[in-house]
Amino acid sequence: MHDDLILTFDLGTTRLKVAAFDIRGELKGLVSRRNRDYREGDRQWQSASDWWNDAVSATGELIAGGRVDPLHIKGVSLSGRAGAAVFVDEADRVIMDPWSDTRHRDQLREIIAGHDRADLALYGATLLSKIMWLRSHDPGLAARARHVLYAKDFLLFRLTGEAVTDPSSGPDGPWDQALLERCEVAPTLVPRPRMPWDIAGTLNSSAAAALGLVDGIPVAVGAHDGICANTGAAAAFPGQYAITLGTHAVVRAVTDFRPEGAHRFYGFPPDKHIIGGNALMAGRSLDWFLDNWFGATEEGRQELFATLDDAAARIDPGAGGIVFLPFLRGQIAPERRPGARAAFFGLEADSGRQEMYRAVLEGASFALAAIFDEVTGWAGEPSHIGVTGGGANSNTWTQLLADIIQHPLSLTDGACEGRGAAIFCATALGYYPSLKDAIANMVATSRTVVPGPAGTYRELREHWQAVSASTRPFDKRM
Repeated sequence: MHDDLILTFDLGTTRLKVAAFDIRGELKGLVSRRNRDYREGDRQWQSASDWWNDAVSATGELIAGGRVDPLHIKGVSLSGRAGAAVFVDEADRVIMDPWSDTRHRDQLREIIAGHDRADLALYGATLLSKIMWLRSHDPGLAARARHVLYAKDFLLFRLTGEAVTDPSSGPDGPWDQALLERCEVAPTLVPRPRMPWDIAGTLNSSAAAALGLVDGIPVAVGAHDGICANTGAAAAFPGQYAITLGTHAVVRAVTDFRPEGAHRFYGFPPDKHIIGGNALMAGRSLDWFLDNWFGATEEGRQELFATLDDAAARIDPGAGGIVFLPFLRGQIAPERRPGARAAFFGLEADSGRQEMYRAVLEGASFALAAIFDEVTGWAGEPSHIGVTGGGANSNTWTQLLADIIQHPLSLTDGACEGRGAAIFCATALGYYPSLKDAIANMVATSRTVVPGPAGTYRELREHWQAVSASTRPFDKRM
């Protein structure tokens, strides 16, 4: 039993990560692939077929590395972003790839206008709005659709042939039948919600052959990557927080009540709530900087990241007077400024790339700290903060974030989302009697980041906020 492994697929906005964990939660191997973005004018999308091909190649690399014996894999589970819509036909072929632009905006507004927004599951409404958009713009193609699936659930479909989702990724519970009828969407077109720790099906022979695995392996439903991140960071119960330093920088608090006026992301099944806020693209700012100032390649990215992280740690707080606003795609929390844009301020003739990189880390952290303050106002002070996402590997970023928000941060190994999915699968397979037991046995804190003196960043944060406010007149007209 100690050799038993769980394979996980974590499909994020920027990367797909394939990982294997033993039933004690130890990461045995991880391979990632960067997702490819396609653009044509104002339209932007990714290819679902790319996702599957990357899942196959990454799994093959994981097995070929020798650390993972496919015969020891006893279960598969998934984590992934929500908001995507993959259209597949009767032959299980992708007929419409998931887009991330706003072509469906009018249909979404129509749904929101006719519904009590407090009870509306935004991810569920978004999927329906994309169905409505395709039906109005290409009714013939829309008529061919057999299933419309969320991102991770497309991979689940390829693995098992089952069209299943979890509440947090989509409808936030059972689908609202009245809403389906109003949108003229058949219940069979959308995936069936089940609990993250349910078994959705078993690995079919076609997927098993492609992945190099044994067919018939149980596949757990898994969950939205935010739920998986909280679970993998031991932040799954009221009073506990997770901060994700990924493509987006996100604060998520677990509550057993719904605070008035709070931004509720989704439910944590079966009866808890995730309250939070999102610093759009704040984490992606690091990749953006490496790409544009250093010409980073995927192969050399981690080494460059480590080198810059060490260099930034030797630079004093304040980054030599440079301020960075991480609004590469606007701001949605704690203030809604969709037209806000990223900027460097305070550059001088002797400003270097290391100082600019430090400013990127500080800017992302100040943006996140503003959201953290709002969330604590709704959900109360945290009893525990687990840090997840690729940014958890940055000693410099995690230390300055702890210094700014003045709370200790618990770190594991940067694979929290996958571990959360593995925890759900381990629970489903009966390795542990409850989710709480699985978390207790499969999550280990590798390091605790203790905040430094309270006043270090107070004036710098006020200066950052003043610079941010001064740019409002230059927001892009939306």
